[in-house]
Amino acid sequence: MILPHLSCFDSPGRSSHDTSRARRIALHAVFASILISTLVSCIFGTVQAQVSISLTPLLIEIAGAPGETKTFNILLVNESKTATSHFRVFTTDVVQKQNGDYRVVEPGESKYSCAKWIKLSKEEATLGPGEGLSVDGKLTIPRGTYGGRYAAVVFELAPEKRKEEEVFASTEFVQRFATVVEVSIPAPRVRKAVSISGFTVKAAADNPRYAAAYGKNALILIGEVKNEGNTHVFARGFLTLRDGSGKRLRQIPLGSGRGLVLPETSVNLVSVLPSGLAPGNYIADIAVKYGGMRPALAKVPFIVAASGAEVKGVEGGTRLAPFNVEPTDLDLTYPPGAVAARSIVVENKSDVPIHVEGKALPLVYDEEGELVQDEAALGAAPAEWSCADWIELRPASMDIRPGGKQMVRFMINIPKDQAGGRYANLVFTATPAGEEGGAGRGAAASSAGATGRAPSTGGSPGGTVTSARSRGSPAWTGEAGTVVFLTVGKKVDKLAELTELKIEDGGPSVGWIFSTVFKNTGTTHVKPQVTFGIKKHVIPESVPGIEYVGPGSWQEVDSIDLGELDNIVLPGGTRLLRAGYARALETGRYMVEVTVKYGGKAPLYVSGEFEVKQP
Repeated sequence: MILPHLSCFDSPGRSSHDTSRARRIALHAVFASILISTLVSCIFGTVQAQVSISLTPLLIEIAGAPGETKTFNILLVNESKTATSHFRVFTTDVVQKQNGDYRVVEPGESKYSCAKWIKLSKEEATLGPGEGLSVDGKLTIPRGTYGGRYAAVVFELAPEKRKEEEVFASTEFVQRFATVVEVSIPAPRVRKAVSISGFTVKAAADNPRYAAAYGKNALILIGEVKNEGNTHVFARGFLTLRDGSGKRLRQIPLGSGRGLVLPETSVNLVSVLPSGLAPGNYIADIAVKYGGMRPALAKVPFIVAASGAEVKGVEGGTRLAPFNVEPTDLDLTYPPGAVAARSIVVENKSDVPIHVEGKALPLVYDEEGELVQDEAALGAAPAEWSCADWIELRPASMDIRPGGKQMVRFMINIPKDQAGGRYANLVFTATPAGEEGGAGRGAAASSAGATGRAPSTGGSPGGTVTSARSRGSPAWTGEAGTVVFLTVGKKVDKLAELTELKIEDGGPSVGWIFSTVFKNTGTTHVKPQVTFGIKKHVIPESVPGIEYVGPGSWQEVDSIDLGELDNIVLPGGTRLLRAGYARALETGRYMVEVTVKYGGKAPLYVSGEFEVKQP
C-alpha cells in the first residue's frame, strides 16, 4: 500500500529534518508505483528472465513561455547481465490518482496533455546487456497556451516472441517504464485555486491493513483537496486539532511528499495518529497552502465515542461543498475621497445548497509570510494600512443553490485625508444551508449515525469515530475570499531595509543557516526577490623570494536563489529571509552576501562572515 501524501505524526517534537527525510522517501514511492512494476510472462508455469532497467531522470520539470522550445535528455540502461531487450519509445498522457500517484493513460484522455508537443530522437531501440540508450526530447510550447501541461515519455519493453506451440497457453504482460514531464507556462491567465472537498476520520481497528501498520488505536485523518485552477500546485496541509469548544490542542501536518496536485484533480492528504485520541468532541481545523494569496480553509467537527464490545468502528467526517470567489484579488487605484463599486462572484460548485457569510477583515501577514487568521491577532494589528472599515458588501449574507452563482457588490468609501497603499481581506464563509446553526441537509445523512450526548474529552484512546456534531454547530465550514490591494492617490514610496545577517552552524546534519529580516518602510506593498551568495576568501600563494601582503580576494563558491517570495510584504510589515546550506565547505574564511530586489531604486545588500574550521 503506497500513500505518497501521507504523514505519520504522534510526537510534537518531531524535527523538520525527519519530515524532510519522510518526504524524500515518499517522493521515491510516488514514482516507484508507476514506473517500476514487476511484470512477468508465464508459460506453462515457467517464468521468463527479468530485465533489470535503470531510468534517469524519473521527473522532468520545465518552465517556458509560449513559442519557446525546450530540450531534455533521458538515459535508459539495460543492467541485465545476459538479456537483450527491445524497446518502443513514445509519448502519452498522464493523470493523477486519488492517492497522488501518476498513471500513464492513452493519448487524448488528459485535457492538460503536452504529449503532442514533444518530439523524440528515438522511436525504438535494442539494448544488449550493459548497454544504454540516450533519448533527446524537444518540447515546443504553442503560442496562446498557459498554465500546466503534462506527459510521459514511455519505454515499452517488447515481449519475447513465443514458439508456435507455446502461444496457445501464454499470457503476456507489457512492461513499461516512464519519465514524467511537467510543464509550467506563466501567463496572466494562470490561475491557482484549491478547495477542500472532504474530510474523513477512519479508525485503524476497522481496517486490518491499517491496524497492522499503525496499531489498533490509530486514527487515519484524510483530507481531500481539489485543484480548481489551470496549473499544478504543491499542496501543504496542516490540521489544527481542537476540542469541542474550539480550544487548540495540537497541530499536525496533513499529508507529505511533494504534495503536487494536477489541474482539475482531487487527491487525498493523509496523516496518521498512531496513539489515537481520547473519547470526546473534536474539530479538525484544516489549512492547505498551495502558493495562492490565501490558503484553502475548512473546519469539520467529529466525535470519538467510547467503544463498546458490541460496537464496530465507524468512519467519521463529511463531504464539503466546494465553492469559490472570483476574482481572488482586486488591484484598485482611486483618488482620496472616491466612492467606488466592483462586482465579486461567489459560485457554489457543489450539488447541495450552501449558506455564505461575507465580511471585510484587515489583511495581515506574519514574519513567515503566512496569512494571519486569528481574530485576536488581527485585532492587535496596526490599522494604519487597512481599508477594511471603508468596505461594505451587498449582500453580506446569502443562500446559493447547487451550481448557482451570487453577485456581491463591493462598495468602498475612501476618506479624503488618505494616501498610499491600503489593504483588506474579504472572507466568505460557507456552511450547509437549511439546518439549525448552518448545518446543511447534504451533511445530515452522514451525521445521522451519532445520537445522544457525546462523551467529554478524557478517558483512553481507541474509541469509535463518528461524524456527529454538537447541537447547533454546522457539519462543516469552508472559507474562500478576495484580497484587496488599494492605492490611494498617485504617489507611493517603495522603501525597505535589511537587518543584520545572522549566521548559525547547525552541525553536520543541518549545515549552515543564514537569516535576515526584510522590513518594508515604504507606503506600498512589495514582493522581494532574494539571493544568498557564498564567497571564499583567497590569498595568492607566495613564490620564492616574494611574500604576498595584500588583502586577498573573495571568490564565488555557490549561491542560493530563493526567487520571488510567494506573498507580498505590506507597508510596515517584515519578512524573515532564511536559507540553509548543507554542502561541505573546505576549511577557510567565507562571506555570505544577501541581495534583495524589491522594486525600489536599488537592491538591498547585507553580508556577514564565518569560518569553517578543521574537524
